[in-house]
Amino acid sequence: MNIEYYGLHINNNELFNFINDSSTKEFLQSAHKAITNCEMWDWIRTKQIGSFMYDNGPEMQKIRTQMHKDPINMYHSGSSYGWIMREIEYIAKYGYSKYEEDCSKRSDL
Repeated sequence: MNIEYYGLHINNNELFNFINDSSTKEFLQSAHKAITNCEMWDWIRTKQIGSFMYDNGPEMQKIRTQMHKDPINMYHSGSSYGWIMREIEYIAKYGYSKYEEDCSKRSDL
C-alpha cells in the first residue's frame, strides 16, 4: 500500500487542513482514521459500493464499529455519513493529493 497515496504519511490532526468547515474536517479525519485502522483502503478503492448507509457486509460493519469509537460520529445523519464516505471513497480511488487539489475548486467545503 502506498501511504502517500492515501495520505497516511500525514499526522491525523493535520489531515484535511484545507477544509474550511470544522465539522466536515473532523468527520473526514475520523473516517480516514477508521479506514486506516481497519486497513480497508484497498477494499474501498476496488469495491463497487452502492450505498454506504445500507451496506451491511462484514467490511462495512468493521468500519462502522471503528467509527463509533470516535464521539464525533454520533452527530452524523444518514446523509452526512453517506457523503463523508463518498469523499473517502474518492480519496481511495484517486489519492489524497488529487482530493486536496480538487477541493480547492469546490465551494461546498
